[in-house]
Amino acid sequence: MIENWSDYTVESGDFKMEVLHQKFVPLPESSVYFELSGEINLYNSQIMKENLEMLISKGINFIFLNFEQVSYIDSSGLGVCLGIHSKLMKQKGFIRIISPSEKVRYVLELTKLRSLLQIFPTLEQAIKTD
Repeated sequence: MIENWSDYTVESGDFKMEVLHQKFVPLPESSVYFELSGEINLYNSQIMKENLEMLISKGINFIFLNFEQVSYIDSSGLGVCLGIHSKLMKQKGFIRIISPSEKVRYVLELTKLRSLLQIFPTLEQAIKTD
C-alpha cells in the first residue's frame, strides 16, 4: 500500500490528476480521492487508466474522481471509467464520479452512462452512499 498520497499527481499536457486530502471529510479505508482537470481524451485516458490500475494493484478498492474541472471527455475516457468500475466491482469496490462539469454531464446523459456509473454532486454524498 502506498503510504504517502500527498505527493501523488499525474500531469500530461493540460490533463491533471491530483490527490487532495479532505480535512473535513474522512475517506473510507483503502480509498483515494482525485481532482481531475483538463481534457480526458484518447491520449490522456491511457495515462489515467494506467495510474488507476496501478492504485488498484496496490490495494485501493474505492476511487472517488472529481470531474468538476474536466472540460472534455471522449469515448476512451468513458471506457476507462467503465473498465475501472467493472474491475473494482469484482473486488467489492467502486469508482464514483463527483460533481461532473456541465460538458461531462451532457456526455454522460447522451451516452446513457449516467445510469451505469455512480455520480454524485459532492464527495460527502458519495461517501455516505453504500
